[in-house]
Amino acid sequence: PGCDEHYLVRKMRGVPGFVPELAFVAELGGKIVGNIMYTKSQVEDAEGDDRDTLTFGPLSVHPDCQRQGIGEALVRRSLKEASALGGYDAVLIFGHPEYYPRMGFSPASDFGITDEDGKSHEALMVYELYAGALDRVSGKLICDPVYKDLPEEEVEAFDAKFPPKQKKYKGEPKNQK
Repeated sequence: PGCDEHYLVRKMRGVPGFVPELAFVAELGGKIVGNIMYTKSQVEDAEGDDRDTLTFGPLSVHPDCQRQGIGEALVRRSLKEASALGGYDAVLIFGHPEYYPRMGFSPASDFGITDEDGKSHEALMVYELYAGALDRVSGKLICDPVYKDLPEEEVEAFDAKFPPKQKKYKGEPKNQK
């Protein structure tokens, strides 16, 4: 409850930009404990030298299995497969700037890459799939529209198909003192 990633996953599987070869799950004891999914994206530059890229998300790991290296294993495996797949220059994501650099991600601002609105964000990061993939490239990351098309009423209608769940908080709920 209170999130939309499960609905995003459902919608991602039906869009032309979904890359099924890069959808992975992690299992532990016969149960799925994590997943990662990719869509196609592009870096559009002012001179028309657009680059085909990939974007992943969501990356998820069951709360009981976090801090065991599962997320990192999913990222590393999928990056290796993305490189072998060919046809793409880089992976661009919005993620935690403290987490992804240890897997080789760099700030997108180092490459002159911004979001679609031309803004730089600390969370916007790049992983080149081969050395020099983004040399002399700058521009705007254009992600699949599926990431923007999650109307709250659709998420709520999707949630209504499942048994109700109560939100969980670490410690006290945010609205209480």
